[in-house]
Amino acid sequence: NFPRILNNTVAASWILHLQRGRQEMKLPSRATKPPSPSDFLDKLMGRTSGYDARIRPNFKGPPVNVTCNIFINSFGSITETTMDYRLNVFLRQQWNDPRLAYKEYPDDSLDLDPSMLDSIWKPDLFFANEKGANFHEVTTDNKLLRIFQNGNVLYSIRLTLTLSCPMDLKNFPMDSQICTMQLESFGYTMNDLIFEWLDVGAVQVADDLMLPQFVLKEEKGLGYCTKHYNTGKFTCIEVKFYLERQMGYYLIQMYIPSLLTVILSWVSFWINMDAAPARVGLGITTVLTMTTQSSGSRASLPKVSYVKAIDIWMAVCLLFVFAALLEYAAVNFVSRQHKEFFRHRKKLKEQQRQRTEEELAQQRLLFQSFGLALGTEGAPEMDATPIFADLPPGLGFYDIRRRFVDRAKRIDTISRAVFPMSFLIFNVLYWLTYKVVRHEDVQAML
Repeated sequence: NFPRILNNTVAASWILHLQRGRQEMKLPSRATKPPSPSDFLDKLMGRTSGYDARIRPNFKGPPVNVTCNIFINSFGSITETTMDYRLNVFLRQQWNDPRLAYKEYPDDSLDLDPSMLDSIWKPDLFFANEKGANFHEVTTDNKLLRIFQNGNVLYSIRLTLTLSCPMDLKNFPMDSQICTMQLESFGYTMNDLIFEWLDVGAVQVADDLMLPQFVLKEEKGLGYCTKHYNTGKFTCIEVKFYLERQMGYYLIQMYIPSLLTVILSWVSFWINMDAAPARVGLGITTVLTMTTQSSGSRASLPKVSYVKAIDIWMAVCLLFVFAALLEYAAVNFVSRQHKEFFRHRKKLKEQQRQRTEEELAQQRLLFQSFGLALGTEGAPEMDATPIFADLPPGLGFYDIRRRFVDRAKRIDTISRAVFPMSFLIFNVLYWLTYKVVRHEDVQAML
């Protein structure tokens, strides 16, 4: 029995030794289970955790730094009349809240339901130049909430925004515009909250993004627009979008039709001057057409007080077609001057005849007072010559008429060259000014 008792004593001592060593090394006898998600959330941000969503992180301490970045899903509806633009974006904000740090789960981050947004503190971000906005709720709220082990919080939301964009339309439709987006804090001053852009990829654009009339340039102007109000100094960040208008639509719908209308008005210079209905009808038609085109070009633009590039083009085109109509009036007037010339000559002859008759009557009265009679041989001869007798020899009625008609035709001949050359010079100066000179000035300002 003694060997059996000795073996049992040694075995018992080894068991006690192993249990004591396990306790000293703090080796768990079995793996601990993580808490359930519900218990974890209650412990993290429930009532028993002491988390208060009304109090910002680092309360009474340094301000909360919120890093922002946006992803532009669509960009369009740039309206000149209301001077605004519409875009669809994913707005992402990230900040650190030490109260939300956890160690219960081995995952680096946890994606939470958007309904948990009401249970945590969020920055009071708003868009300073916003005219209208709406959330997206199909098929569910387009929101994302993600927390990390170190307490970082990622909040992403999808928005459709209508933002104000003051435009300078002096070079319209060859203009370039700068539209801004300003993100500002509404209630927290810079002592409590500071916005800043993400270092890399602060503004991202969808690969298939296309605008109907503009080209969105790749470079974006990121900066700060801190606001100073009576209530304090508030953080503000902004991004500038550089847009360059493509004038293909206006070239097809406005410039080319007006150019053809001006060229059509020159056809009257080759029509016979005696065809008054044809030339007058053509002139009036081109003038009315240019008036309609000019009104149409201003229909989609705001009532600004300065002159735009399209206004100068339409005004000059209207001036050219109106001048072509006045040119025919001048031609018609000159071609009829021979009638006025002969009418004036006839009037002078009649006045001269009347004056001669009056002088003869006075002479008769004078001779009768002396008892003398004035014979027919003493009477002055009446001018029996035609009214054209005093014209230069060899020039008759048709010669005088031909001289005035040739002068009128010479006006048409000169107009055939002067009008196209003048319009060509205007085109060179116009396109050189707006496509080269002013374009370079705008690029330098950008």
